[in-house]
Amino acid sequence: MRCLEFHYLFKYSFETVVHAYFQKYTSGKDKNVTSVIVLEHTLDQNTGDEYIVRRGKCVNVLPSIFNKFLPFPAIEVEEKAWLSRKEKVLQLHSYNITASDYVKVEEYSTYFPSESNEKWTVMKQKGVITAFGLGPVFGKMLEAFAVRFFHHGANKGFNIMEDLLMTMHTTSNCVTEN
Repeated sequence: MRCLEFHYLFKYSFETVVHAYFQKYTSGKDKNVTSVIVLEHTLDQNTGDEYIVRRGKCVNVLPSIFNKFLPFPAIEVEEKAWLSRKEKVLQLHSYNITASDYVKVEEYSTYFPSESNEKWTVMKQKGVITAFGLGPVFGKMLEAFAVRFFHHGANKGFNIMEDLLMTMHTTSNCVTEN
């Protein structure tokens, strides 16, 4: 099992970052994501809290050595989101559906306003990668690949978010100035 942790500071408000987050995978900016569907979206009428379950399909980017043992045309990932606009907290739990009998890649993320500047948003993310049933050598190789992929995916995700936020900020300024 491997664990990774990331922290990232967005210099945008919580509301803006949450709006961008829910566009991240549907914006077309990540070419490995082929589809995202909402399986469930509930709103608590008393608190305003939202619960969202989404499932995404991604291109199988596993190296050929792994594809021999895990020959899947696509990778399916499920995400559960708990959003409290009142408390200004977005919590996420994402995990793979595909090949979960052999490897479990889980991501836990929390977004909340920065203590140093309430107009900024902090993102804390933890990744847990566990391979099992593949033998010690192949399992360790798959975990090592997943760690590299997780690092790459996190950086790519931060860049997509920053791009979306910049576009939203620029568009917002153009609208208010006219």
